[in-house]
Amino acid sequence: MVSLRIAQEKKPHNIAEKLIVPCCKDIIRCVIGCDAEQKVTSVPLSNDTVHRRIVDMSEDVKQQVIAELKEASLGKFAIQLDESTDVAACAQLLVFVRYVTGQDFKEEFLFCHTLNTTTRGEDIFNEVSLFFEKEGLSWNNVCACTTDGAPAMLGRRSGFRGRVNQVNPETKHLHCMLHRYALASKTLPPDLKLVLDDVVHMVNAIKSSALNTRLFSPSVPRVWK
Repeated sequence: MVSLRIAQEKKPHNIAEKLIVPCCKDIIRCVIGCDAEQKVTSVPLSNDTVHRRIVDMSEDVKQQVIAELKEASLGKFAIQLDESTDVAACAQLLVFVRYVTGQDFKEEFLFCHTLNTTTRGEDIFNEVSLFFEKEGLSWNNVCACTTDGAPAMLGRRSGFRGRVNQVNPETKHLHCMLHRYALASKTLPPDLKLVLDDVVHMVNAIKSSALNTRLFSPSVPRVWK
C-alpha cells in the first residue's frame, strides 16, 4: 500500500526509508509506545523494495489491459502514438490504446519505450511490432492509428504509416486533434485568420510575462477602477 501511494504521488522511491518510516516510528512511539515502534522497523521499505513492487503493479496493470484487448467486444482496437524527446535528450515512444469493452469505449496507456538510436518510421514500427509479438497482439486487429504530422510517421513507403499499411491495408490513419487544428488554421479565410492572429497575439502577450499571467489568472480577484 505504501508503494502504491508513492507511485500515485510520483515521489522518489527512497522517500519511504528516508521520510515515511522515520515519521511512522515517531508517531507510534509518541502515541502507543516504544515496543510498537520496533514492529515498524521490520517493514521492508527500502528503495529497491519499493521499486520492485511498483514494477510488479505496473506489469499487472499492463496484463489487465492486454487481456481486455484480447477480449474486446468487436475484436478491434485503435492506437495513438507519439515520439518525442524528453529533457534528458532521450527519445520516448508513447502508445495509447482505445477499444470497446462491454457497452462502452475505454482508453488506456499501453506502453512507453525508449528509442536508443534513430527515430525513423521503421524504428517506431519495429518497436510496436515487437511489443505486439511479445504480448500476443496482432496488427490485423488494429482498425485505426492516430499520429502527428512528422515525416517519420506519415511516410508512405518508409514511414510508420507506410509500414502499417504493408501489414494491414485496412487500417485507417488519422491526425491527432491538435495537429488537425494546426492544419486547419493554415487554410482559414482571411477574415477568420485575422481574428485568430489577434487571439494568438494576445495569448502570447499574456503568457510571455509572469505579471500578466498572474493578473489574468482566474484565482486573482478582479478590482477594476
